[in-house]
Order: sequence, then structure tokens, then C-alpha cells
Amino acid sequence: MVEAILFPLLVLATAAHVLFWRWKLRAPGGQDELVEAVTADGWRLWMGRRRPKGAPRVTPVLLVHGVAMNRQALDFGVERWSLAAVLAAGGLDCFAIDLRGHGSSRRGPPGIDHEWTLDDYLALDIPAALDAVQRVTGQRRVLWVGHSQGALLGLVAAQKYPDRIAGVVALAPPIRLPRGPAEHRFLPGLVRWRLVRPLAQLVAPFAGWWQPRRAGLSIQLGNMERPVYRRLLMNAIEELPSGVVRHFVTLAGDGRLGSLDGREDWLEGLAGCRMPALFVAAPRDGLARLAGVEEGHARWGGEKTLLVAAPEVGHGDLVLGKRAPAELFPAVRDWLTARSPLR
Repeated sequence: MVEAILFPLLVLATAAHVLFWRWKLRAPGGQDELVEAVTADGWRLWMGRRRPKGAPRVTPVLLVHGVAMNRQALDFGVERWSLAAVLAAGGLDCFAIDLRGHGSSRRGPPGIDHEWTLDDYLALDIPAALDAVQRVTGQRRVLWVGHSQGALLGLVAAQKYPDRIAGVVALAPPIRLPRGPAEHRFLPGLVRWRLVRPLAQLVAPFAGWWQPRRAGLSIQLGNMERPVYRRLLMNAIEELPSGVVRHFVTLAGDGRLGSLDGREDWLEGLAGCRMPALFVAAPRDGLARLAGVEEGHARWGGEKTLLVAAPEVGHGDLVLGKRAPAELFPAVRDWLTARSPLR
């Protein structure tokens, strides 16, 4: 009898806790408008556009988030930590996308298969995004800025759509995936029960004081401002897409980088790319390790630059950590503006 009363009360208390803190830690994006992109299989994707605030430049910028994130990874709701805002202030026309199943693009067409993989992003989401940017700007080519999975997608998009990609900024691309089982054993449960987003929102109010040791693979707590970290967990975290996780785990187990069916070798394809690229690595990154980023840089066939962040920087805090606004953002802005002429 007591349990029958306590359990509903616990559920209500938990729901009230999350709803209150979701309101308290809300960090809405600062985009000027939302731009729609419709994929060939019917997904409606949304991009937050920031129009140029400085002297406008010709080539637009497409910003692509990582796995289990949304566009706030690169256009954060706290303005100082928004890379897109810094780029727009430099005169760049910026489009931060929510890939299928993320952020504003969470709802797919009725009855569609939700087991999408990295191959689906490349074959469906990316062409739709490129066409939508061309529709509103008149520009066929974009400068690509991606973090983590988004960086990897940019390096592969440069191979598949070389006439559409003018240059790539690859922030912590996972060129060589961690192979140890410790990194993967909890993933199936998180995927099956869809626990990533609710758990992130549940712990967001208390974040910043402590984190599990394994969380250090993806973010270095000492390099995060607590108000930013709390809002990151409440606003920017998404569920792990099961098909994408299966794709990554398969690649890690096979020790390769390519399409799920094995027909495409994305690592070998880097040598054929001729557009410029900026590779950025974080020394304490447990997911996109320094040696892997260095290998990607070495294999790239075009003009290339390698930037290594400060020794204390990790994977997620590379773009949302204490040092990002003063160090990373200006470096990315300057690299991009040097490759996009004034209008």
C-alpha cells in the first residue's frame, strides 16, 4: 500500500523537478530565422540561420553537430559560447542544422524507418541541407564547420560532393574510433531505453560539481563554466540514434572508417580531396584522439592546417569550454573569412 502511494509521488516529483529546471535553465537559440530542408525520404530538417552582422562575405557556412547533440553545440543559447554568432559577426552567413531526429528536426514522416545510419545523413540529409542553403543564398558551395560526428560527415561530404564543399573545418573528427569494450558496453541500454536526454535533464541542475569518470571521455569538467555546462545538458543533448550507434560500433570493432556495408573507405578517400581543411584536435579528447586527428590531417590531399588546443581541453569542451570563445572561435572565424571573399 505504501509503495503504491510513494511511487506515483516519486514520479510526480521527478516530473516537476525536470519541468521547473527546464524552464529555469532554458537557453533559446539566437538565430535570425529557421530555414527548412526536406529530404528525399520526407524528413523536414530545420536550420537556424544567422545572417551576417559584419561586412557580408560570399560563401555561406553550414554548421553540423555531433552525435547525441543538436545545433546548439555550435549555435549555443548563451551568446558568448555560440560559434555561429561569432562567425556571423565576421560577416559569414551561417546555417546550423538539426540532423534528422535531433532538435527541431525530431519528428519524421509517419511509418518511416528510424534506424538511420551515417550513410543516411550523407545520402539524404546533407544534399537536402546544401540545396536549402543554395535556395536562400544563391550559393552552390558552402564552407563546412562540423564537430565530432559533424566533422567526420564534412570530411566525407567533401569526397562525395566536391563541387558543393568549398572547405572544411573539422573540430575533433573521430578518425580512429576507440576499440575498447568499456566505451561501448553501456550504449545498447541507453539506446534501447532512450535514457540519454531525460538523464541529462535530470542531472543538469546539479552538474558542474562532479561527474562519473567515464564522462571524461567526452568532456573535461575542469574546462567548463558551470552555468554553461548546466544549460548544455538541459538544451543541447539528444538521444543516441540506434542505427548511427550501430554504425560507429561496427566501425570501431572492424578497425576501419567507411560506409556500413564496407563498400566505401572514407579514410582512403581523404587523399583525393583538394579543398582546404582545418583540423582541430583536443589533447584530452577520449573520443577523437589526437593521433587520429593528426592522421586525418596527414592524409588530406588539399591545403591543410592542424590546430591543437590547450593541454586541458577535451572533446565536448573544445567547442563549449572556458577557452573556446577566446581561442577556438577567433581561429575558426579567421580561417573561414580568409577563404570567403567579401561580397
